[in-house]
Amino acid sequence: MEDTPAIRRKGWQRTSLLALYFRPKVLGVIGWGQAFRDAFKAPDRSKKAFFGLFPFRWRNDWMRSFDALCSNGRLFVAPILQTLILNRAPKVTIDWADKVASWDFHQIIPCHFKAPIEATPNQFRQAFAFLEKDASHEIQSGGNRQLLPDEDFELLKELDKELNKLGIVPPPKDKV
Repeated sequence: MEDTPAIRRKGWQRTSLLALYFRPKVLGVIGWGQAFRDAFKAPDRSKKAFFGLFPFRWRNDWMRSFDALCSNGRLFVAPILQTLILNRAPKVTIDWADKVASWDFHQIIPCHFKAPIEATPNQFRQAFAFLEKDASHEIQSGGNRQLLPDEDFELLKELDKELNKLGIVPPPKDKV
């Protein structure tokens, strides 16, 4: 691949999907046999190109998942945190989000991605709506409720189920 700003942006967008979902549905995993066959045909089998090994393929509609995640810069809680961590204590988390939303602020400085973000206390609070009974993976954006693609949460839900079964994490608690 040619090293261009457009290619780097595309790589960053896909890496963001991987980091937040581990394996979004728009990422198809292929078998190692096929991956090795493809590697032998790769034009660049250098270390820099991972020896031509790419054991996955992005679906053509991968950008749809990225666009849903970004939704014009609105605030959201990472899908990993939604599925594997904060749902263990929804009441405590909502109480904390309510406390922070009671403060008077106009911007937030997150640990990841673009910073600072212009945001109201209400927009901050809406990022935690996924912990409410009628919210699912909803996020509030400019007055419109929008869903993150449920299919992108599949691996996270499988991990959650296995971690629960093994007793590594407590089961999620009911939404508030």
